[in-house]
Amino acid sequence: MENIPAVANSPPQVNNAEFVKITIYNEYGNTANTTVFTASSSYQDETFDSTTFLAAGGLLSVGGQQKDIRITSADTTVGLSGIPNTVISLVLDSKIRGSKLEIWRGFYNDNGILTSTAKRFTGIITSYNIEEDRQDLEDTFTVAVSASNYKTVLENRLASRRTNPESWQSFNPNDSSMTNIYSIATQTFDFGKKPKYVSGGSGGGGGTDSGGRPVLK
Repeated sequence: MENIPAVANSPPQVNNAEFVKITIYNEYGNTANTTVFTASSSYQDETFDSTTFLAAGGLLSVGGQQKDIRITSADTTVGLSGIPNTVISLVLDSKIRGSKLEIWRGFYNDNGILTSTAKRFTGIITSYNIEEDRQDLEDTFTVAVSASNYKTVLENRLASRRTNPESWQSFNPNDSSMTNIYSIATQTFDFGKKPKYVSGGSGGGGGTDSGGRPVLK
């Protein structure tokens, strides 16, 4: 388990802030084409890991992050409230679902200087929600995103191919792995012996099955 010096030995007071980084992949298959959005619950911009996190103060809310000795599935939420409608384009005009979400917790000393950080969560954004609040002639919005950690994403991932030539050749037109699959689809194999077919109906050990297919003798 990660050792965090700032909270070791149970100090009477811990000054900390949450730091959020969202990496949006703009183009499928091109991980270099990204848009990065950052925010923090700090009241001043902070820079670490070559990334500047913009101060959002109390406008940023971060859900709890589950920590276990073993790897477990867990979700979390990040909300940004009281924002102008220009920020809504971050969600509506980009591929926010499937983006990478990273959350750090930073620790400050008594002089308000950021001394250390600890990563708390890494996952994939699965959904988002936008709420509007209108007062007089001004609109403010709250944007919340939900994210699942990588373990949950891998558990829900379906990746397979059918056992037919079309499925395999969709990735490689020259793939001949399943070329003969149709010719053996109705055969029953007794491995170690040559297949032997019996035509006709009744009789011990021969004939066809309920589907009219030949069976081995």
